[in-house]
Amino acid sequence: MAILGKATGIFDLNDSDISVGSYLKKCDIKEILQVTDDDLKAINFIIINNEEVIDEREIQKLWYENKIPNAISVNKSSLDELLLIAIIKRTFPKIQIERQIRVKKFSMDLKLTLENKAPIFIEFDGPSHFVNSRYGYPKHEPFRKKKIVEDITGVEVVNWAYWIQRCSRNVRALFDKTIDGYGALWSTEIHFGMFVFEYSAEIIDTITKRFNAVDENGYAYFYQSKSKGRNNPEHPIIEKIKNGLANIGLLIPKGFKNRNYWLPEELRDLF
Repeated sequence: MAILGKATGIFDLNDSDISVGSYLKKCDIKEILQVTDDDLKAINFIIINNEEVIDEREIQKLWYENKIPNAISVNKSSLDELLLIAIIKRTFPKIQIERQIRVKKFSMDLKLTLENKAPIFIEFDGPSHFVNSRYGYPKHEPFRKKKIVEDITGVEVVNWAYWIQRCSRNVRALFDKTIDGYGALWSTEIHFGMFVFEYSAEIIDTITKRFNAVDENGYAYFYQSKSKGRNNPEHPIIEKIKNGLANIGLLIPKGFKNRNYWLPEELRDLF
């Protein structure tokens, strides 16, 4: 099952709140993977807007195949995780970041400890946590691990799902619940209407509202271009639905109450 569609938009570590996309800059990859220009010399970057960039799917594949000399060890990590670590360090330079922390039988992706704040576990939830994938159906509902680990440790577990934007604003929202975070869906092929749980709408809302990332129009801005002042591209699913090439039900999760809450505004009056 394809997770990401055609690459579009350029991510920028220097401006992660604004720059949303699937192309990663060479300069950012060096920081994310902790490598040098020499380590990346065999990689075919392309030029977009005078920047050397590459589709994140390509760089992740090369990294998984150990084809990038001196890169951080894969060690059960994802490129998303390392990218977020780079953002976290930019946002809070003095924060303590621990990876793959054991709690009984569980391994937690990250533990963040910021001075004068309660520590937080971060658990990355990719599409396989919600849909039938090459790994089969999800083994458990997404909050099972959260509940058990919180009961054992007393430390909050935050589910960072794939639709939560990788940005500094969301990192700050982890520790300051007055900050409104961002959601972004610009190229995913895995939509909310594909989630297997009967109460998927509640699951999505719970995860997203932890970042204060649902606005007065619901999830509309997740799909729209240049929403909330960002450089995010429009998700191609909008035009596909308009042209009858995709079913609008892909965007509406099981257990929904208000149909329009889940739809881009330009689709609300079409069906």
